[in-house]
Amino acid sequence: MSLLGAVLLLALAGSACGATYKVQREVPEELSASAVVVYPFLFRWPEPAFRSFELSGRLLDVALAEAGERALFFGPSEFKVYRPEDDNAWAASTAVTRLAPYGVRPEQALVLRAWAERRVQSAQGELLDAKGRAVGQNLVEETTYLGHVEVVHPSTRKRVLELSGEVKVDPFAERTDDGADPAPELTRLMEDLTREALRALDDHLRAPREPSPAPARVARVPWQAFEYTEQGRPAHVGALALMDPLDAEVLRQQRLRFANPALETSLLDRMVRLPAGLYVLSAPEGGKLAPGDVILQLEGQPALPQVLARARLAPAPVQAQVLRPSGGTFQIHLP
Repeated sequence: MSLLGAVLLLALAGSACGATYKVQREVPEELSASAVVVYPFLFRWPEPAFRSFELSGRLLDVALAEAGERALFFGPSEFKVYRPEDDNAWAASTAVTRLAPYGVRPEQALVLRAWAERRVQSAQGELLDAKGRAVGQNLVEETTYLGHVEVVHPSTRKRVLELSGEVKVDPFAERTDDGADPAPELTRLMEDLTREALRALDDHLRAPREPSPAPARVARVPWQAFEYTEQGRPAHVGALALMDPLDAEVLRQQRLRFANPALETSLLDRMVRLPAGLYVLSAPEGGKLAPGDVILQLEGQPALPQVLARARLAPAPVQAQVLRPSGGTFQIHLP
């Protein structure tokens, strides 16, 4: 049996977050995939629906950076998932319907599922004064996140990759994002696990066609996250409308920063007033897009980074609706 055909158990160090994680790999040599469907992130504790959407978005950003030119990626809001833990994803979701327009057969696609558990341990201790006398009590909590990423080949119902890891929260760590990420240790852990999963699949991803040049470098204007809903988890847009205007503004700024952690505050301040879509940071000179444009729709659907990336691999040009900085909208075809 070849190395790739065997089951490998690896212990790796996650440099970005000080975590350790394990990989169980059973990737058949003959596996060839042109598409990866990224499921909505599954929290094993109560979180608003927009958190699943936006954390999946961060994992999609990692996937596009690793393999955006070698595979088509699909994400939450583009399909429905009825049974997230069912390995027969074609029967447990509507994801398979997204493949045909790109000429991809079901056996040429994979599903990436990410989920996490949270464990909290509490301990009570005494507070002592300078003379060692008890003057009160304090409660100490230690939080540990356990992250998991699974890659499934739905056509054979096989899990070809299983990655897991854990990281402890440092309660004294400096926070520099104004509360944008309520669980930065978890975010970094899941990004690392996703990156490792894509690297393990490196030799098995085959683009359906040669990618065209990137039409622009973009940033997310992530208001679609507030409209995302799942069974039993309502969209947050209604709660947002009922919030105090100042609190709602802070929440929008936080979600914008979470979606674009590398952007400067001055640019985020300008973007907070824009409609949902993809803000063009830069574009090739003489191209169809220009800095300051906002891509509102792609393929008649909300503009998302993975949809823009798929336009480079699509069999035909993709129609885009674009908002100019002056306020006018127009239609173009990408790439």
